[in-house]
Amino acid sequence: MFDTFTSYYAENPGALVQLAVCIAIFAGLYLVSRLVRYKLNPWLIRLADRRAKKGLFVLMRGFAKPLPVLLWSAGIYLALYLAPLPPVYQAALRPWLNKLFHIDLIALLAWGLVGASDIGPLMMQRVQGGLALELDNTVTHFVNRLLKGVVLVFAVLMVLEELGAPVASLITSLGVVSLTLSLAAKDYATNFLGGVMVIFEKPFAIGDWISTAAGEGEVEDIAFRSTSIRTIDNAQLVVPNSVLMNAALTNYSRIRKRLAKFNLGVTYSATPDQIRRLLEAIRAMLAAREDIWEDSIRVQFTGFGDSSLNILVQYNAKTGALADFLHIQEEVDLALMDLMEQVGCQFAFPSVSVYREN
Repeated sequence: MFDTFTSYYAENPGALVQLAVCIAIFAGLYLVSRLVRYKLNPWLIRLADRRAKKGLFVLMRGFAKPLPVLLWSAGIYLALYLAPLPPVYQAALRPWLNKLFHIDLIALLAWGLVGASDIGPLMMQRVQGGLALELDNTVTHFVNRLLKGVVLVFAVLMVLEELGAPVASLITSLGVVSLTLSLAAKDYATNFLGGVMVIFEKPFAIGDWISTAAGEGEVEDIAFRSTSIRTIDNAQLVVPNSVLMNAALTNYSRIRKRLAKFNLGVTYSATPDQIRRLLEAIRAMLAAREDIWEDSIRVQFTGFGDSSLNILVQYNAKTGALADFLHIQEEVDLALMDLMEQVGCQFAFPSVSVYREN
């Protein structure tokens, strides 16, 4: 082989000049790729962001890395394609060189489309008004992941076709195999359909706090097969979607108001006038609060207990957040203690009176 190249360059004096030109082409495109990556791409991304062109911004961000790779790989392709080689080697190299460059283009295009997969949810948001769609982070996350999967599947099929694989018969075979697998993996298909129902029925979303028979915690991720929940002890609970869709669950993040209901026990030493003044004072205190729904307030003297005069106190707080509700409840309880002291009443506690007969 060495003798072949030596004799070829000896017989073609201009081949060395052509080789230098090929090296220069690669070096030039490599330098251009560096300028595109570190200068042009950041400038275009900032420009699209500044002009609020979200679609262009997503595309530029997705292709920011593949585009420079395309430039220097094109440099390698051109340098090798135009390189002065003996005819026997040139004839053997060029078909493989073309095939590898096509595979490179497919891989870079897939890389860019996967990076720009946010364009799908963005387009859905633009038409949601006309189609009466309601999108949230869960739906956009699902669409994003679905687009990435579709792009990767098509990229793999195109690469196989470039390598000479019979893609059409392969797809037909995959159809038969997938039917067989679907029968064997019925649970997986059920969980997948459950995931689709979770996405579009939206009984909960990422970030919601839910309680199920399997456990309770914050929803971290909704995938095709299962949902990840971060429990209160910081453990990760993975629940199949079919389980979530076929069982009752409580979504605490959807609570718009929280109920507080309890009995206030007053000692039997309280007079009727003190009870009346206490009832009016409690009603006025609750009605004056802006964080309580006034129409939900119930303060009634409900009867005589074993060791107390019972007063029902009930109200709905204007919040669904547990922390805010506990803060409101704390302030109300402290205010009740002040009112009890003001009217001269005392809290009752379980007690038993013992009478001794002489």
